[in-house]
Amino acid sequence: MKKRSAFTLIEVMVAVAVLGLSAAGSLRLLTMSVRALEEVRYERRNLSLARALWLAAVSDSLDERGREKEYSWETKRFTFERQEEVPEGFYCRQVELIQGDPMSRPSGSNAHAFIFYVPDMKEKKERTK
Repeated sequence: MKKRSAFTLIEVMVAVAVLGLSAAGSLRLLTMSVRALEEVRYERRNLSLARALWLAAVSDSLDERGREKEYSWETKRFTFERQEEVPEGFYCRQVELIQGDPMSRPSGSNAHAFIFYVPDMKEKKERTK
């Protein structure tokens, strides 16, 4: 009987197929992790700027509209309609943090908006007097 010292064509084809499937899976995982990392970076930037805007709003030094780097923000008065537990005359300011130029986005599109609420300190000071 003759000894065989090489792989057969079928063995090589199976090995190449397994290698190709593992490479495709690795590339898919790589793209998913890059996308997840970008989302985390985006949320971290939003949170950092939102904290700065929160502090400015609490200290009553936040303008109604503003821009910083690639972000802009708009504030508007928010009332608590249909909520019985909220004291009468209590208002908040809704702060909408928008990535990019707000004029370039379609109206009503909040695809890249981050919204948070801040107690209206002017109203609070007037109520306590």
